[in-house]
This record gives sequence, C-alpha cells and structure tokens, in this order.
Amino acid sequence: HMNSLYKLVAKSPNYIRRFGLVHGLRLLYQIEGVRQLPKKSEQLRAFSIPGFDAPVFLRDCVGDHATFWQCLVMNQYDFTRFPQARRLRERYDEEVASSRAPIVIDCGGNIGLSVLWFASNFPLATIYVVEPEPSNLAVLRRNVERFGDRVHILEGGIWNQPGYLEIINPGAGPSAFRVRLTDHSGDPNSLKCYTIDQISAMAMADRILIVKLDIEGSQKDLFSTNTEWVERTGLITLELDDWLLPWQGTSRNFFKCLSQYPFDYLLNGESIFCFRDHTDQRSA
Repeated sequence: HMNSLYKLVAKSPNYIRRFGLVHGLRLLYQIEGVRQLPKKSEQLRAFSIPGFDAPVFLRDCVGDHATFWQCLVMNQYDFTRFPQARRLRERYDEEVASSRAPIVIDCGGNIGLSVLWFASNFPLATIYVVEPEPSNLAVLRRNVERFGDRVHILEGGIWNQPGYLEIINPGAGPSAFRVRLTDHSGDPNSLKCYTIDQISAMAMADRILIVKLDIEGSQKDLFSTNTEWVERTGLITLELDDWLLPWQGTSRNFFKCLSQYPFDYLLNGESIFCFRDHTDQRSA
C-alpha cells in the first residue's frame, strides 16, 4: 500500500500539469490508483480525457497503463518544443497548401495512443498504422475509429522487404512482441510484413512527413537494405532498444543509414527524434 501511495504522489504533478487539477487528479486515481495490474487482460475501460472528443480505451493491464503514461501524460511524441519542429511544420503546411495529405506512418501502433497524438497535432495528415498483435489491434480500432478514413490500419509488421513474420516471444506482454522473417506464409500464426515504400505507394505519396518506429529491435533489419525512403522523410522517431537487447546491435544499421543524410538528432524521454534538413541541397 505504501508503494502504491508513493507512486500516486510521485506521478501527481505530471497528471496535474498535463490535464489540470481536477481532471489530473481524477485520471491519476482512475489509472494509477487501481489494484496491482496483471500483465495481460481483455477487460477494456473507457476514460474521458481532456482534449479528446471521444473516450480513450485501455485494458486493465500493465502495458496499456504504461503506454498511457508515456504517450498522453508524459507526451512522449511531443517534439514541438524543439526548434527543428518549426521546419517540419512548414513542410506539413506546404503539403496541405498543395492539396496533398501529409503522410504519417506509425510502425508499432500498439493500442493507438501515438496515433491520437499525431492525428490531434496534424489534423490534415493521413496516418498509416502498422500493428502485429491481434488483441492490441482490437483496442487500436476502438481508439482511432473517431478519425474515420484519415487512419488506415495495417495488420502485420514493418520490414525491409515484403513477406511474412512470426512472433518470437509470444509469452511477452502485448506491448513487447518481437518478430522475425519466416518463410511459412501459409502458417495461420504468420503475419504479413510491409515496407515503408509499399505504404507510401498506397498513400500515393512521394514524401513522408513522419515515420515513427516502436518495433522492439526490428530496426536492425529495417535499416539494413532498401532505405531510400529515409531520404524523403521529414522526421524519423524511434525508441532505441539496445538496453533491452544488449550487444545485438539493433541500433547500428539505423545510425549508419541516417548518417548519410542531413539529420539533426534530439532526445526526449525514451525516444530519439531525427529531423531531416530538407533545405539541404542533397534533399529530395
């Protein structure tokens, strides 16, 4: 009980700063003040969140509550305080002015809370969200249905080539699945994988505004080949997973690839934000 109380006290300033005193304390109690949460649960609850015109759905499990804390309390994807964000916003405005929908590709969409942030902050963008795990997808669909055809859900994974993937740690919580390429395309447990180029072709877009990656180490493969899309992307953001997968080199191909282009790198919480200087003469 003392641990629970300490957690509430420690997190209360963040909730109050983000949602105001009344709603902050209400959400703190509703989300953080619950009993010990299991790793998995199908029990779905709807929460009323200031700034959102429809409820936000979470399961009663550790992963969903942690994702809420990261995405909507700590605003993990809020890069607007960085000076480089101004140039990205200009690129967004240029796309809108030329009657093209700016494209956001969210890889590892989990339950859709990152989509809520991107859709709210870039209201004229079209978002493609990729997620492999069926129970996550069910919650994701509930959370993004308010956006109608602005959000396209792709069931599967992201990779450097088309094909099929299998989940290699099915016992993990739904926020921590890792995948690998498989040749068992007929296996009912295999997942389709998409490339960034395939998705931008679906969107009929030659430029991509944002690519967000939360793919549990798969960036090692994603950035190994077929990386031409990096050159035409305004912002790439991802969580580095070297802490989770020591000495597996999951970040090396990523840095090797991006170092060929004019990017600025900024850190915010667990995420690294890589802003492309599209005024650079090498730019697409």
